[in-house]
Amino acid sequence: MTSQFDGLAALHERSIDELPFRRHIEMPSVLAAADGVDRRRVLDLGCGSGHYARFFARSGAGSVLGVDRSPGMIAHARHREEVEPLGVRYLVQDADTAAALSGAFDLAVAVYALSYAATPKALTRLCAAARDTLAPGGRFVAATLNPDFATVPHYYRPYGFDLTVADPHLRDGDPVGVHSRAGEENFQVTAYYWSREAYERALVEAGFTDVSWQPPRTATDGSASLFARYLAAPHALALSARAR
Repeated sequence: MTSQFDGLAALHERSIDELPFRRHIEMPSVLAAADGVDRRRVLDLGCGSGHYARFFARSGAGSVLGVDRSPGMIAHARHREEVEPLGVRYLVQDADTAAALSGAFDLAVAVYALSYAATPKALTRLCAAARDTLAPGGRFVAATLNPDFATVPHYYRPYGFDLTVADPHLRDGDPVGVHSRAGEENFQVTAYYWSREAYERALVEAGFTDVSWQPPRTATDGSASLFARYLAAPHALALSARAR
């Protein structure tokens, strides 16, 4: 099993520190959309190097499981668990086959995983897999590419990354290049554009209700002014939905 993220675990980990918007905006926004994690059973879909899984464990989750299709990412996450035990478990598994974990969680979180669905069917399949992991009434939270992100070239470069598109008049399924740098290493992957309507349709078809978009939150450390340009057109937003 391979993915475009194999070999990027260390870089993924460093991006939290070297792309400050992740810590100051992305993480508070995800936690707000989740309405907290205290004592909840949490599944981190597409957990990568395990940063969010560890964040949820430190934030008081009752249990945390991280799944990712990349063996390299999971190996890194397991190593971090050995060095700093938090009780987080990790599995190598596709996010869209996580339905095998049926009904076991109160909260499922997917940070950027939906952005890598290349077709409407794949997007709905990911949402349905998340739905199947949840107990009735459970919540699904996704941080995903903002349908209204800025297509101006290099708009996000001051924040450590670039998004590139072939045509600024985006349509569902169009590829979006994600280019970033941490230290001396480059990070380059392909995501896909989906409109709000496409995300909401996929979630409803997958069995969710109460779909809502979370306005960006900032950390309570006075950093909001540093991100004024980013906040005017954030590249990602959090959305949440509840399992019927």
